[in-house]
Amino acid sequence: MAARRPAVPLSPCPSASGATSLPARLADVPAIPPRTAVRTRTFELAEHQINGRKMDPGRIDAHMLRDTTEIWDVRSGDGTLHSFHVHDVQFQVLSVDDRRPPPHLSGWKDTVLLPPGTRMRLIMRFADYADPHRPYMFHCHMLYHEDQGMMGQFLVLERGQTPAPPPSPGLRRHHH
Repeated sequence: MAARRPAVPLSPCPSASGATSLPARLADVPAIPPRTAVRTRTFELAEHQINGRKMDPGRIDAHMLRDTTEIWDVRSGDGTLHSFHVHDVQFQVLSVDDRRPPPHLSGWKDTVLLPPGTRMRLIMRFADYADPHRPYMFHCHMLYHEDQGMMGQFLVLERGQTPAPPPSPGLRRHHH
């Protein structure tokens, strides 16, 4: 079959003013106010562990309530590059080494790159998908680090909801 070509040459679509450049601001991203956070959690990624622990599918590392906001203080503590990924939510970067984040870290994120020794403060709201039986994960998104156990799990619960017991060792699932 012969390749099809447009009937007329294509050109950029000009704006009403005739300009073809991008606007200075593409979208407004409302900031999550830090004063709304109910808790701050600390995570250190080092030696294929998070907070000194390797992944255990039978362990839940954290519980949070639906409709709450938290600040996560995340640090690469072993001289290695890590990328930190959180399931279930998108977050905003509040600071990098106690300084305002650069423009490329503005907006919504689900993964951040942590150079060795870097500390980032992330703010996130757990707005939906509460389930006492189904944990979410946080982990280094570098495959080798993840495979070595650099991950943990958390549950999002409704107020008054009790976490389900972790799965028994014979029923553990493996995350890929």
